[in-house]
Amino acid sequence: MSKQKKRYFTFIFSLLFCLLFLGITLIYPESFKIKLQKWSSASMDFFGGFYLWLGFFAVILLIVLAISPLGRKRLGSENPSYDWFSWIAMLYSTGMGAGLLLRAVQEPVFYYLHPPRETLHSPAEFALQYTFFHWGFTPWAFYGLFGLIIGFQVYVHKKRILGSSILPENLQSSYWAVGIDFLIIICTLLGVVAAVGLGSRQLLEAFFYWTDSQIFLGGNAIFLVLLVCSLATWSAFRGVSRGIRKLSNLNLTLATALLLFVWILGTNQPVIMSMLKSLGIYIVEFIPISLNLGTQKVSKDFLLDWTFFYWAFWLAWAPFTGVFIARISQGRTIRQFIIGVLLVPSLGTFLWFSVFGINAFELIDLEKVSEGHFASIYSALFNFLNFFPAKLISNSVSTLLVFTFLVTSVDSAIFVLSMFSDNGKTKPNRRMRLFWGITIALFTISVIWVGKESLLESVSQLLILAALPFGFLFLGMVLYFIFQLYLEKKYEQK
Repeated sequence: MSKQKKRYFTFIFSLLFCLLFLGITLIYPESFKIKLQKWSSASMDFFGGFYLWLGFFAVILLIVLAISPLGRKRLGSENPSYDWFSWIAMLYSTGMGAGLLLRAVQEPVFYYLHPPRETLHSPAEFALQYTFFHWGFTPWAFYGLFGLIIGFQVYVHKKRILGSSILPENLQSSYWAVGIDFLIIICTLLGVVAAVGLGSRQLLEAFFYWTDSQIFLGGNAIFLVLLVCSLATWSAFRGVSRGIRKLSNLNLTLATALLLFVWILGTNQPVIMSMLKSLGIYIVEFIPISLNLGTQKVSKDFLLDWTFFYWAFWLAWAPFTGVFIARISQGRTIRQFIIGVLLVPSLGTFLWFSVFGINAFELIDLEKVSEGHFASIYSALFNFLNFFPAKLISNSVSTLLVFTFLVTSVDSAIFVLSMFSDNGKTKPNRRMRLFWGITIALFTISVIWVGKESLLESVSQLLILAALPFGFLFLGMVLYFIFQLYLEKKYEQK
């Protein structure tokens, strides 16, 4: 098969899947919702533990690579394409983004009030430990390992920026290559659609907060999705340096300002000390909580509602986030890459949740709020900021951040999907970017149509199904990558 035929087949299969999915969800929404629930439940019964082991394996492998002599190997021979600030800003905006605003208060408070198991640690330390677990090393390991695999093929082996580039040269244009790229495209599409669906709901809650009216709920979500996707497509048209980088820098600047605002004007409790204690517990108990073993074991219901959902979410995001990370990481050594992707964003995330979580715990302990005040992922942050001075400004910044983080997540996804559909070109055709911008908008609208009020449940089920086949593909790519490194090391020693 020629490269042109491969590109054609990959695009056609992706288009057919999109049309089939849209048709089924829009014509049979209730039936599709029931099927989703049944299929996702069955998949978790059989493969739930697979997610846990895969996440643990990804973290350990990256640590081993970082401290090994291979860590000195450079991804390309040039200097880094972007400075550290812009690089980290784009990592954050693409990899976590709006999720940090959705869960900043709600998730730590949930564990604080409803711990998933008994513990000898304080409620605050335990709540932060589990938040760190779900947002720390494992998700960034999924992103980083996939990005490292792609970056290694592109900058060391001089291949195209495709998932199938890991295959031997004689299989680069085979149906195996088409299947790999197709699966990654679909997983990427469903992952970003889930994020836009949840993020648009938080934006609607923001409009409700500002207007005290339900007029912005319901069908207006469609308008919001179209607006986000339109701006994201425009940003993707401008490219990485002129569009995505500038928006990402704005995001990181505003998020840092919001963090400092809450930190300085909030509780007098030592935030750094609390963070370090929780981080120490997280590291010491990392193996048993990662594999759900011994006294750290939690119920299956908790795993289904939280850990499995998160691992599926991070896996579904790993293709486009990893590819985008590879795209912006030329010139860095493997060690720099792993430190930048695994450690720096994780530490920033730990500080973020510590500042917001500890302040929320204090509000609950002082009985300034009821236990259910921060229960909604959509409104918890706005309710929280109402207890601070200049709430008009802080809530304005948080609303803007939700919006801009969504735009940067979608524009990165559009860019990556376009690269995959255009045979791995680093500057894909603009018609491809337009196609994927429209497709993401239509998919998100269909998910909102199916999910309605139980949007989070439908999204989680969709992600669990999408991430499962990619999880097995990801494992295969990792094992083959290890084999590649072994062969190269053996060749260099001769």
